Amino acid sequence: MNKRIRNSILLQLLCIILIILLVFTGSLIVSQRYIFDMSKANSETLCNNLMDQINESLTFHRDRLRYQATYFFRDPELNDNEFNADDPSQSMSSQLLHLYSQITAQNRDVIAMMLFDKDMNEVAHLGRNAKLPQDRIYLRTAEDFDAGHYLGNDFDYNYAYYYPIYTTVDGKLAIDGMCVFIMEHWVIDGNIRSILAGHSAAAMLSDSKISELAVYKSGEIDPDITMNEISNDPAYIYKEGEWDNGIKVAVAVNIFANTEGNQRTRTLVILAYSVSILLMLLLIGYSYFRMAKPIDQITEFINRAIRNPDERLNMHRTDDIGVVASSLDRLLDENKRMIEELKTGKITLYETKLARQKMEILAYRNQINPHFLYNTLSCMRDMALIHDEDDIADMAMSLSDIFRYAVKGSNIVTFRDEVQYIEKYASIINYRFSGKISIITDIADEVLDKPAIRFLLQPLVENSVFHGLEESVEPGYVSTRVFMNGGRIEIAVEDNGVGMDEDTLEAVREMIDDPGESTSIGLSNIVQRLRLFYDDEYTVTVDSIKGEGTSIVISLPDHIKK
Repeated sequence: MNKRIRNSILLQLLCIILIILLVFTGSLIVSQRYIFDMSKANSETLCNNLMDQINESLTFHRDRLRYQATYFFRDPELNDNEFNADDPSQSMSSQLLHLYSQITAQNRDVIAMMLFDKDMNEVAHLGRNAKLPQDRIYLRTAEDFDAGHYLGNDFDYNYAYYYPIYTTVDGKLAIDGMCVFIMEHWVIDGNIRSILAGHSAAAMLSDSKISELAVYKSGEIDPDITMNEISNDPAYIYKEGEWDNGIKVAVAVNIFANTEGNQRTRTLVILAYSVSILLMLLLIGYSYFRMAKPIDQITEFINRAIRNPDERLNMHRTDDIGVVASSLDRLLDENKRMIEELKTGKITLYETKLARQKMEILAYRNQINPHFLYNTLSCMRDMALIHDEDDIADMAMSLSDIFRYAVKGSNIVTFRDEVQYIEKYASIINYRFSGKISIITDIADEVLDKPAIRFLLQPLVENSVFHGLEESVEPGYVSTRVFMNGGRIEIAVEDNGVGMDEDTLEAVREMIDDPGESTSIGLSNIVQRLRLFYDDEYTVTVDSIKGEGTSIVISLPDHIKK
């Protein structure tokens, strides 16, 4: 991996950017954590302040009722008359009505007032028709504050303030009864909503009998979320406390919605981080398209230039990479010029060598008079027929045909000519080996008149006979098939001779790849001539198994290129 990074500019740049991103990410995590801790601390402070303000609001409301009730019920004359239920005086009733009017004038939420004696007998009732629930009809010895459905309405609730009335008897306090004020909830609700205004917070009042007496929400608080869900949500600061007389207060503050400054800072940090990532991505893109990709293009071009020497980069750039590309193009132009000069010299040398070989072949041909040879073989055939030696006559005729084909002038023949030549050769092999070796030919009709190189098939058959079958003690065969396959001519020569071991087979395959280095005159000569007449449009495949035989397959186009 380290080696790949050292060898790639793009990978090095990516590593540097990755390190920068890691530093930015660490800074972002630390800053986000700091902002969260600061937001949480601010929210906890706000939650405590809201809790204190709600408690103070409830306390103020209760204390005002206590002050007014204490002021009115300390009148001795009122106390003497107010609990005489059998003979209530006109004076007491007028005083109670005056008391109730004073209280409702200063406390608009008070809707009823009830007086009870110490045996909890109702002695007076002013205002709306309210009634205490059965479980709350008992004498309080201390002031109390609770909530319930005192008007018989199950859909709405009211607050109740219980005030015990004491008198002094022989210098000692004695309880005479109790006063109950029934209040609507809208004043207390309004005070709590005013406290929550401007904050994303929620508050809940409850008592021992009603778990959710009232729930108030403001700001960015989901109206459908419950206080129980809020208490388990880490995005909120949730606190509970007991105000007095069983009334409990719960306050929840949204951590992020109440820290606008911190949230703005968080947004700016995230924005800066996003912009940094975008700039780095732009840098990566610029580096890739302006540096790494052109370098890869140059590398790929160098690999392609081996197969396509006429191709050029032509980048048309004025920077350093453009200078390198232009220099490479000039180098290829100079190299092409030198190759052309070298090729011209090689062609001249090859033509000289070919002319010399033709002169040598002509000299060899002139050493033997073909007509003398044909006449001699014909005479031998006639003598064999005279003496009833048909086999000798056939062999002499086949040999005469073979010599006639060998001195034929053209290098291009048809596959029909090649097969006929193989059949003459096969008859001689049959006589020589007494029928031990069979040569089988199978050529498709569509191939018979296709052009072929002279002496293409006979050296292959001869190799199979003398290198594959002659050493074998068992009878053998050589099969020669010529057919069309996908628009190409396929030649398959197979034998069931001794085969080749792995080393010999590998040497033969190397010779096929580079026939110029081989001293063999059989298969090597065929490959050289195939290359001369077909360029690179031919393939030669050799397979062999020791002790089982050898197979040679040649694939050619259906025309001769040169």
